[in-house]
Amino acid sequence: MTNQKNSTAYTFDPFTTTLTISASFAKKASKVGSPEYEMILKLRKDFPTLTIQQEAKREGKKCLNYKKMAEFISMHRNSKELLALFEKVKKLSRVQPMPYKYVETWFNNNFPYYSDQPTFDADGYVVDNSTLTNAAEMMRDVKKGMQDAANIIPVEANVA
Repeated sequence: MTNQKNSTAYTFDPFTTTLTISASFAKKASKVGSPEYEMILKLRKDFPTLTIQQEAKREGKKCLNYKKMAEFISMHRNSKELLALFEKVKKLSRVQPMPYKYVETWFNNNFPYYSDQPTFDADGYVVDNSTLTNAAEMMRDVKKGMQDAANIIPVEANVA
């Protein structure tokens, strides 16, 4: 049994006879005569071994907000251009049905390495790790190509 109406939430497990209540439900149930108070009395009568516990506080979502995006962008060598572009994207987002989602998608597409361990250049600017990975892959491919080329035995063409 679950009820979620106007932040008044509880769950009841009849097998363990445990009632889990939210902080708002607990506050309302502390008032004698309230519907929440009456519900707990009824459950206690029906289930004498009723255990009541308050739900654990939820940790806030570590949201990526505009300020954090701008701070990250400002750590790049070409931050002025990137921040100007970021401001344009924010303005464009105003006509979107979900403006934040629009900006967040742009940010994640342009800075996919945001949540990675940062790499810095000699001047202390953030370096795009995905570029480093792509460059390393390209170098590996070039070296492999050079090795393959060295292993090819030239064949003399028969010129008639």
